[in-house]
Amino acid sequence: MGNLTSIINNNQQYVQPTGVNYADTAPKRNLVSPGWHWVTIEEAIIRDSKAGGKYVWLKLRTDDGDVLFDRVNVLCESQAAVEIGMRSLSAIAKANGRERFDDTSEMIGCRVSARVAIRHSDTYGDDNEVKAYSGNKDNKPARAGSKSFNDLRQVIRGNENRNQQANFRSAEGPTGDEIPF
Repeated sequence: MGNLTSIINNNQQYVQPTGVNYADTAPKRNLVSPGWHWVTIEEAIIRDSKAGGKYVWLKLRTDDGDVLFDRVNVLCESQAAVEIGMRSLSAIAKANGRERFDDTSEMIGCRVSARVAIRHSDTYGDDNEVKAYSGNKDNKPARAGSKSFNDLRQVIRGNENRNQQANFRSAEGPTGDEIPF
């Protein structure tokens, strides 16, 4: 690796064309369309952040061959950022039938559905951003009002109703018959 800026700016032997910005001539990456995409994790590396925290850097490849990158915060001053990061890692683990990951090497080859958005930046241009992960068959995380969330809520309510009925029956006392059940 080397510092390209110092090579370009300090080499007087070659003349820089006027009116050409290096960033303008850099090849543009194809943007992945917004929405849910199945991806495979190709690389997962723990890196240090500039602020002294840590994040998991992920290289993801879509089924169409496009490459995405994500940073999942695991240690930083913002508790909210850490919680979001932990939810992301949990979703990836659960999508692959695991409770959690003990090492980033265990993430290599894992498949998960990623919700991709396009981030607009005046400085860097448009780029993809991973907003969420899911392993659900409908490729969406369970949210209030969604079918999977409502199904889960019905199961919970059904269990509560059964528990209430059992408590009511036990509070009634003996029924007078010989069979204890």
